[in-house]
Amino acid sequence: MRIAIPQLNYITGNVQKNYEIMLEAIKKAQQVRADLIVFPELAICGPFPQDLLEKEAFVDECRLAVDRLAMECEGIAAIVGAPNLDIQSGIMYNSAYFIQNGEVTDGVHKTILSDYDVFEESRYFVAGEENTPLTYKNQKIRILFDEYESEYIDCSDHIVLYLGIIPFTTESLIFRQEILKNLSYKYSKNILTVNMVGGATSILLDGNSLGYNYKGKLVVRLKEFETDFQVVDTHEMGSLPPIPEHRGVHISLVHRALVHGIRDFFEKNGFTRAILGLSGGIDSAIVAALAAEAIGAKNVMGVLMPSVYSSDHSLQDAYDLAENLGISHQLLPIKEIYDQYLSLLSPVFGDKPFNVAEENLQARIRGALVMAMSNKFGYIALNTSNKSEVAVGYGTLYGDMCGSLGVIGDVYKTDVYKLAEDINREGILIPENTIRKAPSAELRPNQKDQDSLPDYALLDPILKLYIEENLSLESICEKGYQRETVDKVIRLVDRNEYKRNQCPPILKVSKKAFGRGRRIPF
Repeated sequence: MRIAIPQLNYITGNVQKNYEIMLEAIKKAQQVRADLIVFPELAICGPFPQDLLEKEAFVDECRLAVDRLAMECEGIAAIVGAPNLDIQSGIMYNSAYFIQNGEVTDGVHKTILSDYDVFEESRYFVAGEENTPLTYKNQKIRILFDEYESEYIDCSDHIVLYLGIIPFTTESLIFRQEILKNLSYKYSKNILTVNMVGGATSILLDGNSLGYNYKGKLVVRLKEFETDFQVVDTHEMGSLPPIPEHRGVHISLVHRALVHGIRDFFEKNGFTRAILGLSGGIDSAIVAALAAEAIGAKNVMGVLMPSVYSSDHSLQDAYDLAENLGISHQLLPIKEIYDQYLSLLSPVFGDKPFNVAEENLQARIRGALVMAMSNKFGYIALNTSNKSEVAVGYGTLYGDMCGSLGVIGDVYKTDVYKLAEDINREGILIPENTIRKAPSAELRPNQKDQDSLPDYALLDPILKLYIEENLSLESICEKGYQRETVDKVIRLVDRNEYKRNQCPPILKVSKKAFGRGRRIPF
């Protein structure tokens, strides 16, 4: 059987647009004489539709779009992922419709719902009670939405199609390869997957649709972070040459994912230009470089806002960065505004010593200036906080934590430096001085991050164990870390949950990012 795998960028909530790109794929499959074209789960409504699924009119629109696609399937069949509402019972399934020659059948319902990390399917769907194979052209086709449904695979099945949405993380592709390789070898079945590209705000989708033959060999792989289209003849999968699997995680993968996420966020929301503060530090430098790569340097504005505590070299580093990247920049010194604030507050502050109030005031002035330019000129503000800072609350609400998208909020500080190396691999874009100098918020004289925090080389592994591995204080200490340090880090993470709940959406690249995938009360 000739099966078309269209790897598409769906838009969550835009049923008409999704219908159009799916119809285009069907026409293409018809031209190359494919027998079957396969779309992933929830393709017609786009990934992670959330409470749109509670709107009956939206679900009806999805079903009507499936009906319209069916009318176009002449000489070809299609499997289409969509919400499936039973009007009489009010029960909704996550289904794969089977459509052909104007006819629509329910196909297969997802039997095991996902409720981990960013998934919350039980909020909207009811699990199907059984998984029955489809029969087409005298072949049995087994549909899976989740690897735990593999128990339904039967020896009489001819082909297994995996339709589940698989969000990107640094570990997801390796995990996916291992699962599919084991299933194909265990059951001696050809397995094809169809994944999406693009994303749903903070959730990224990397494509990498895969095909494993019955020998457990990877023989089909579609592009990474790009739309793609491929036709696979299942009769030939056993003789196709093996493709090397991806092994290990390189920082360049995170680099590509973040650029992809920025570009997708801007395109799907109709945004064209970005703005951010340039401090001369490494975080803003990385975000500026990623933004320039994603949407074009001409569409990025950097704002330099030195205060009395800003060093000359930081200002020069910011200038050098803007020049290296070719982005526009504006100089808006904040000393005069800051002095006016202090004068106004002087009767209230009295003789209390300089502390975090005066420090954070500078950050909030900068945030206000960035947002003012955003409003005036239509720029979208990018947040530059890294995961280490977000984790321990090392940031100012309504100041440097403002923005519409958290670009590196799921990247630890130690990995930010690795990103800088990757960005500079073909030439210096991030100034060398920005990379070498000790990180500092420069909100008071001679300030360094390590005045308030453990060294990032120590802090980041502890954060990862606590946040991503969910280890307890005792378990982390057993790995050789000092109890006093671990206890301080955990207390910082826990007591700053209220701050993180006011962060912009953060591009997710790890298996546990702040945001909708990590729900902690405070």
